[in-house]
Amino acid sequence: MAIQKTLEEHREYLYQMVRLKLFFLRNWLSDHPGESLQEVLRKRIDIYRKTSINSGLLNPPKPDFDCTAWLELERALQKIYDQFHDVPTEFEDAGFALFRKTIDERVGKDYADSSRLAGYQCGSLRYNEYSDGAKHETASFHIANALQPESIFADPQYMPGCLWELMRQTQEKYGCSRLATTTWLNSLPRWLELFPQEWHDNLGPENTDVQWNYGWWGQFITARGTFNFKYGDWMRQTGRMPFYPRSSSCSFENLQKHLQDKFHLNLGGLPVHRVPAEEKH
Repeated sequence: MAIQKTLEEHREYLYQMVRLKLFFLRNWLSDHPGESLQEVLRKRIDIYRKTSINSGLLNPPKPDFDCTAWLELERALQKIYDQFHDVPTEFEDAGFALFRKTIDERVGKDYADSSRLAGYQCGSLRYNEYSDGAKHETASFHIANALQPESIFADPQYMPGCLWELMRQTQEKYGCSRLATTTWLNSLPRWLELFPQEWHDNLGPENTDVQWNYGWWGQFITARGTFNFKYGDWMRQTGRMPFYPRSSSCSFENLQKHLQDKFHLNLGGLPVHRVPAEEKH
């Protein structure tokens, strides 16, 4: 049985994630000379929210990039980059040393923060809420791990049950008849087993325009919430992420049949409601 991570393990997770993101930053700037270090820090990696400058929860609604403390760190990192951009190890070590104190100041609050599951209505799945009172064909959803320290795949019935509940709720609330998401998991075979052929047929291309959110960076977190050294090493060796987000969608009807046939899941009471064209918004 998996055990909960300790505070020190969480500290090490933050250290390793920040180091990996500094590695990524240097590589990205080398391959994208038209982009600035500040742009990468604010758009593509989330070092900000792992520091004490982030006074809020894990996902601050609006990062305060213009505060004096953060601007000073940006300027200091720019000087380190100017000095060591051709020497990867020195850049990463000096960059990490720059951020270490403010990471240590954040670690306790970060460890105690349970807000990552806020608003998740269906176990490890959260669908977008609508307040317009209209019918909506598609339920767009997001994924987290509500079973930590266990994997969402530990129980083969768990994720099918979450998907079934998501269909039930969104059909009842909004008349949905399809579901869709964009995630790195859409490049993971174990995740794709959950879905019918329609989902596989609708898979879009890899999105390599890396952003700072968990749609890209979630793969570097293990089921226990520690750093995924296997995937981190992959990036360091190849310069690429192991998986990139892809979009896909399918009908409730096809997903229900797939879950019934493959996982013998049948929770009952989920008639497919098709939204007439004139009702779609």
